Order: sequence, then structure tokens, then C-alpha cells
Amino acid sequence: MSVEAASPAHSARVISLVGAAHLMSHVYQLALPPLFPLLARDFEVSYTALGLLVSVFSIAAVLGQVPMGFVVDRIGGGKVLIAGLFVQAAAIAAIAAVPSYWVLLLVIAVAGLAHSVYHPADYAILSRAVPEGRLGRAYTFHSFSGNIGTAAAPMVMVGLAAFWDWRGACLLVGLAGIAVALALVPFGSLLRGEDREESGASPSTGGGHGTGLRAGVALLLSAPILLCFLFFVILNTAFVGVRVFAPSTLVEMYGVPLATANGALTGFIVGAAVGVLAGGVIADRLGARSITAVIGLIGAGALLIVLGQVSLPVALVVGLLTLTGFLRGIVQGTRDLMVYAATPAGAHGKVFAFVSTGGHVGTAIMPLVFGWILDAGEPELTFLIAGVLALVALATFATVRRRVAG
Repeated sequence: MSVEAASPAHSARVISLVGAAHLMSHVYQLALPPLFPLLARDFEVSYTALGLLVSVFSIAAVLGQVPMGFVVDRIGGGKVLIAGLFVQAAAIAAIAAVPSYWVLLLVIAVAGLAHSVYHPADYAILSRAVPEGRLGRAYTFHSFSGNIGTAAAPMVMVGLAAFWDWRGACLLVGLAGIAVALALVPFGSLLRGEDREESGASPSTGGGHGTGLRAGVALLLSAPILLCFLFFVILNTAFVGVRVFAPSTLVEMYGVPLATANGALTGFIVGAAVGVLAGGVIADRLGARSITAVIGLIGAGALLIVLGQVSLPVALVVGLLTLTGFLRGIVQGTRDLMVYAATPAGAHGKVFAFVSTGGHVGTAIMPLVFGWILDAGEPELTFLIAGVLALVALATFATVRRRVAG
């Protein structure tokens, strides 16, 4: 690795560029849910139908993510990342012109397919360009940038919709992403992520386990990687109900204005962002230790169960959701270092793509469940189910870590 590539300044530049794209991807992932009450009114559809939008987005991302991982390991992440951001931003902008719910469903599928590029491209770039001693913080800053995008999305979308309308909000945030994609083009050399291939591999050839379709598939089906995949499934299944339906749930439970309910969601996401940064420092110092997951997931699960079972003042609900987000966030760096430890050099694109599809599996299934729960008039079950699933996620973590360490 070159002196420049080893320097904190070089790492910071790479992390910042990747983080900018990741931030926009999370804005787009949560662009529509804050507007669900408006979409339900204008398209005259149920919350179950709106949950299907999230499911279709996630299914499209799942279908594209592993193939994109192989592409990234073959040609490098930079071009793939920029192209994916451009296509997704254009799809979000196109929502401004959709005439019906069914056309919206099609556009969301395109946005979801474009979303499949981020995890393989981002993690491959970071794994190759950032020294191991800073990888925990690099991974968590990557997650932090995504959380900032997610935190901004509810207020930005609701604010723009109030100023203009929901169609105008989609157009403006779509154009912003196109601008970011174009701004990344001059930095393509930094995004190639070629500086840290310690095994002699390059992004164009992969290396070691990254060579060949059969060897790549065998790696993905190995026990440590499959266990990482399972952990991602359960972890995302636990928290997707909060991320997608917390505003609608709070509107139904407490009758609060939509802006207030989205403020509670923003608290959860901001708490998660702060927790992610703290978790990155913990991960670089301690590695993938079980204690981090124990504290984070037991705490978050218990708070969600309380939120689902006890009627509380709205201000306290906002505070508890913020703390829940923080506890969820500290697990992130440990999770990513665990996957890194299980991955051979030259295979980070496909492995992170594969295990990340586990998150999308949960995201594809659970919005339909939570949407049905809201339609059935039982909004408190959103928090209760999320809390129980967080505890189930913890039960998988120790097994995953034991197999990866072995």
C-alpha cells in the first residue's frame, strides 16, 4: 500500500465520497414512507398497498445485489456506484409524474434495482482503500452517512410536500441525487479502491476466493457467510417496522400531527447515527465482541416492547425512540467487522452484497405485515413485534461470532 493510500487524509477522502453517495441512497430508501398518509389519500389505497411499495423496492434490491457484488469484484466499485446513484435519483425524480399507484410501483422497482449497487460497491471500495486499523470507523462512518440521509428524509420530504406538494418533493430530491452523481465523476480514480489489495489482487480480477463464479458461489454458501446472512435478516426484520411505519403508528396510536410523528422517527434515526459513530470506535478498539450486541439489542428490544405496551406522553415516546436508535446503532460497527473477518481478500463486494441481501429480505417481508397490522387497527403491535425480533437477533449473534471466530 502506498504512503498516500495509508494516510488518514487519503482514507478521509475515500470515505467522504462513498459517504455522499450512501447518504443519498438512504434519502431515497425513506423518501416515500413519510408521505404515506398523503399517498393513501391521493391514490385511494390502503396501508397494506403502500407497504407493498417498500416490499417491491426491497425485492428488486435483493435480486440485483449479489450479481452487482460479482460485477464490483470484477471491475471495481467506482463506476458501478456512480451509475447506480444516477439511475436511482432519476427514478425518484420520475415519481413526480406518475399518474397512478401501479405506475408508481413500477418506478419504485427501478429505484430498488438501482439501490442494489451501494453495499457491494461501498464496502469493496472501503475494504481496499482504508487500512485495517481504521476500518471499523470507516464502516461506521459509511453507516452514519446513511443514517443522516435517513434522518433527513422525513423532515425534508414532509417539509417540501408542505411547501409544494409530494410530487414536487420527489422531483427536487431526485435532481439533488443526479447532481451528486455527476459531482463524483471527477473522483473516479479515488473510488477505484485499488490501493489496499494485500493479496496482490486487483478490482479487475478479484483475487483468491474472488476468482470464478463457482468459487464465489461456494464462498457465499459457506457456513460463516450463511450465518452472517441470517443475522442480517433478523436484525433488519426487527427494525424495519420502526423505520417505515413509526410515523403512521404514532398517528394511529396518539392522533399526533404527521410532522410530530415524523419528528419521532427523526429522533430514532439521529440516535442511531450517533450510536453508529460510537460503535465504530468501540469496534476498532474491541473488535467484534458479543458484549456490544448484548447491550445494544437487549436495550433496544426492551424499549420497543415498553413502547408497544405502555401508553406514554408523546415527548417521552420521542426520547425513548431516540435512545432505541442509539442502542441499535452501536451494533453496526461490530456487525461489519464480523463480516470483514469472514471474507477473503478480493471478495468483499460479493460477500457484503450477499449478507446485505439478508437485510432486504426482512425489509421485503415485514412492511406487508406491519401494514396489515395498521389496517387491522392494532398499531401498538408494531413496536411490540419489533422489540421481540430484536431479542431474537441477539440470539443469533453469539452463534455467528463463534463460527466466524472458529
